[in-house]
Amino acid sequence: MRRALVCSIYLLTAFIFAQAQTAEQLDGASEPATAAVDVNPHKPERRNWRLKRGAKELGFEFSYAPMQPTFFSGRKEYDTDGRKFAMTSFRFGRVVGTAKHVTFEYLFEVIPVSFAMKNEVDKRDVGTEKDDKKFTKTIRENTYGIGFEPASFRFLFAPAKRLKPFVQVGAGFIFTSKPIPVPESPRYNFIGDFGGGLMFSVSEKRTINFGYRYFHISNMNIGEINPGYNANVFYLGYSIFSK
Repeated sequence: MRRALVCSIYLLTAFIFAQAQTAEQLDGASEPATAAVDVNPHKPERRNWRLKRGAKELGFEFSYAPMQPTFFSGRKEYDTDGRKFAMTSFRFGRVVGTAKHVTFEYLFEVIPVSFAMKNEVDKRDVGTEKDDKKFTKTIRENTYGIGFEPASFRFLFAPAKRLKPFVQVGAGFIFTSKPIPVPESPRYNFIGDFGGGLMFSVSEKRTINFGYRYFHISNMNIGEINPGYNANVFYLGYSIFSK
């Protein structure tokens, strides 16, 4: 769908902006040139929780969508009742730099396990009513998929704080064992998401992440029809930074 294409263009623009900022060495400029030394041994040391430029991230996330939104499509393109979505993913990231009060990070996400629960896989004629009108039965199954997002970006605010709010966008691909979300769709689809959350530093190199993703699946009109699949995804993650 057009939304996935617009999302991809936005990601590329954000990446170019982040690269331009790091070229100016803004990480160093954001730090004070001199600092007064506090010799009071009883005063606790103030720690700077800023993610350093060039730091590499290895993260793991578990995500679950208890419901499917319809507010962007404007109507129900298919029966959304009872549908749920779950996935686990690994994120490989690199901190690009910090411009003023925003830290930019590039991410590559791998989704080795995802499940579309109560996915509509078939419709069968099961008989006729008394007035001789045919009716069909919808067959639903849990559908397995794998995917990846090669273009994801995270924007962290209050970079020196232990608790950092962030926004995030991404785009990629997903392959499923059966068509999703309806039988006329292909087994190969494009994915895009946006959302935000909170990153809490448990140490200088480890964080716990809580967030929300508006997760969208679309075949970009390569199938017979293009019924976009949306999910309200909430996730919990843990990340380790190497630097």
